[in-house]
Amino acid sequence: MKKMAIGYIVIIFIPIISFGLFLYNQNYNSFLDEYAQGRQKIVNQVLNNLNVSTVQIESAYQLFQNNSNTIAYLSGNYRTDFEQVSNFLTYIRPLFSYILSSNRLIDGMTIYMEQQNGMVFRPEMAKMDESKLDESIKKLPLGVGKWITINNGANPDINLHFVHKIGNRNFEQDIGLLDIKVTSKLIKPLLESLNLNNKSNLYVLDQDHQVISLVKKIPLSQDSEQALFADVFQSNAKFSYQQVNGNKMLIESFYAESLKLQFVMIEQVDDVFIGIKKNKYVLVLTVSILLLLLSGIYYLIASSITKRILKLSKHMRQVDENHFPLYHGEINKDEVGHLTSAYNAMIRRMDELVNTVHRSEMLRKESAYLMMQAQIKPHFLYNTLESIRMIAETNDDPEAAEMSYTLGKLFRYSLSGTKSETSLREEVENVQDYIKIQQIRLADRLQVSCDIDADIDNFHCPHYMLQPIIENSIVHGIANVRKQGSLSIRIWEDSAFMFISVEDSGAGIEEERLVIIQCVLNGKMDVHHLQTDGGGLGIFNVNERVKMFFGERSGIQLESKLNVGTTCILKLAKGAAQ
Repeated sequence: MKKMAIGYIVIIFIPIISFGLFLYNQNYNSFLDEYAQGRQKIVNQVLNNLNVSTVQIESAYQLFQNNSNTIAYLSGNYRTDFEQVSNFLTYIRPLFSYILSSNRLIDGMTIYMEQQNGMVFRPEMAKMDESKLDESIKKLPLGVGKWITINNGANPDINLHFVHKIGNRNFEQDIGLLDIKVTSKLIKPLLESLNLNNKSNLYVLDQDHQVISLVKKIPLSQDSEQALFADVFQSNAKFSYQQVNGNKMLIESFYAESLKLQFVMIEQVDDVFIGIKKNKYVLVLTVSILLLLLSGIYYLIASSITKRILKLSKHMRQVDENHFPLYHGEINKDEVGHLTSAYNAMIRRMDELVNTVHRSEMLRKESAYLMMQAQIKPHFLYNTLESIRMIAETNDDPEAAEMSYTLGKLFRYSLSGTKSETSLREEVENVQDYIKIQQIRLADRLQVSCDIDADIDNFHCPHYMLQPIIENSIVHGIANVRKQGSLSIRIWEDSAFMFISVEDSGAGIEEERLVIIQCVLNGKMDVHHLQTDGGGLGIFNVNERVKMFFGERSGIQLESKLNVGTTCILKLAKGAAQ
């Protein structure tokens, strides 16, 4: 605990205080840059909105230029005064009213007429020589619009005008000059976003770098101002820092492209961060006190945790391969308590596993002994059947000898097989052995034919696939009728499938039962519908084994007619199991 406390002070407390002071001094300018960049982002957003507003104001020109009545009026095309007055009041004055009502940033509009032969309707219309605009504005070429400002001196409000020449129908001659006066609301959002304080100056300069409006809170000489403006226009930087009259100044520049106006703001840095400057040492002291308080809390928490962990660690040293004691100390509902509970659970599990491994070893030895015994039983059965066959031959009883021999082959195929699959040839030979036994039992009542027109030597199939189907045909079909029955086995193939047909002339299947079997085989009904007291799952199990072995395209097709017989066809996909 002493080492942890000393390490905390040396490794954490002292470096944090030292690094905090160093970081404060190093990042002072970074804070200023972030402040200026944040201001730039806000102003740029306002400038984007300003550009949208200017575009809306400029679009008013298109309404006049594309209005045939306005062009006709300015061109002097009306023959009578009545026609001129009627068209002005009907079409032109409503257009003025519509524009003024739809855009609240427009304070007024006047069209100065080049033609002197038309009537003047005020205040919308005026003669060109009545305009107080500069001669350069009056001589603007056709298709060119321009924003102009009027110097207001110390007044921060900027008098903005948008002027544009209006041409005739063929756009060959100017017939008027549109003058749109814009309210100060257009610039007001920009001025508000700058958030001017008592230690800041704002200068608005036109395209000729002449001051047209200013807000001056910091006394600066004209030479100092001109030097600052020269640096702004020369460096083209968005913001910079300079020493002016012994004070560090933040100089920011914003340019409104649509209005062709430059905004230059000068602000004292100390006034921007005066709160941080005053609270520097208070902040350091507060951080130090908090660190000391947190250090005490850390010590108490660490002490309560480490003591419990040390007790658990001491207990864990007592565990060995033959001794698994549980920890009986204090277990709270927290992370250490969870760890202790998990440790006890692990100890219990280890104890159980050790005992389980011991029991498993004993069971393994017992299983090995039983396996040795099991290996003796099949050989004893085969030898006994072989002895019966030899005795039957000695007693001149060929049927008993043949039955014993065939039964022995069946047992060898079913009991001695270690693989889950076999060749179709071996499967056919096995069912032929089964049929031989049934022929001896049924004598002349069972006639069997086998037609193989396929390569079955190299075709693999599940072990014991055909015997249940053959058994169904004989036991449930032919054996249940008194007449002579026939069993026909046919195997053929095509390029994609191997087909096996088992057809009997036995009792057949009732129609309702046949429908249930077909639905279960096709997956349309659950298998429990197939279960009866006499079984019924044999053909379903074979169908499932065939699908698992050969794929979903394979399966069993069953057709039957009561008192006529049953046909079972196995469709086996080639290449599925090879």
